[in-house]
Amino acid sequence: MKFLNPLRVQKGDKIKGVVELKKYLTYLGYLNRNNCSNNQKIKSNNIFDKPLQLALKKYQKFYNLNVTGILDSKTVAKMHKPRCAMPDFYNHSCKNVKFLTTDSLYAFLPGQPRWKKRILKYAFSASTPKEAILAIELAFKEWASVTNFKFEPTRKFDGAHVRILFLHGEHGDDLPFGGPEPIGGVAHSYPPPIGEVHFDAGLKWSNKGERNAFDIKTVGLHELGHILGLGHSSDANAVMYPLVHLGETKKLDADDIKGIKALYKLK
Repeated sequence: MKFLNPLRVQKGDKIKGVVELKKYLTYLGYLNRNNCSNNQKIKSNNIFDKPLQLALKKYQKFYNLNVTGILDSKTVAKMHKPRCAMPDFYNHSCKNVKFLTTDSLYAFLPGQPRWKKRILKYAFSASTPKEAILAIELAFKEWASVTNFKFEPTRKFDGAHVRILFLHGEHGDDLPFGGPEPIGGVAHSYPPPIGEVHFDAGLKWSNKGERNAFDIKTVGLHELGHILGLGHSSDANAVMYPLVHLGETKKLDADDIKGIKALYKLK
């Protein structure tokens, strides 16, 4: 998001870089490219229009910012934070924006994909660091403790239900690491029935709480939530919150547990 500067941009402004903001919000599911740009090609539209204003309000509401529809310094700062590459919304609607009004802020992925099996085999790619294996196995155990899933390791990588890989740059899924934000993110994943998690091997990872590294277990918990079918939560305390900070550690929060139990109809 290098195109964004901490200045106030609002409806009616025409400024270079607005088109990149539209692409960013479109990817994350806040803006509909076809229905919200008056049929103009997004790549040539640097006008801060009403659809963009509505999309920005939805973004600000999700991240508990002051809902103004104005691109201000706090909103820009939030957009610069490291994050999971998965979208926040999948309906891509900027019309009739509805905000959550219940105490629960969890979300499900489109179509509510779920595993039919309760015993899932998992495997790590050969390039996965040993410390990552230990941390992600703890993340599996934490999800198992609040569900009726049993996760078992297997050496048969291609036959595993869940596959974990640490990858660099372009790796064949159109979500390259190290590119423009948020494409690739710090990690991304593919829900059932694919069951694959990609971590950015170019980042510094740790399971020791280092302040200048991303916590493997915390990000692992988040991505495994997607693997099980959960979407992003707007609860900043939840593991399924999209943003992650260097050195930040989390465990499953009440909102995460409510979400997974609701998805799989568990008591």
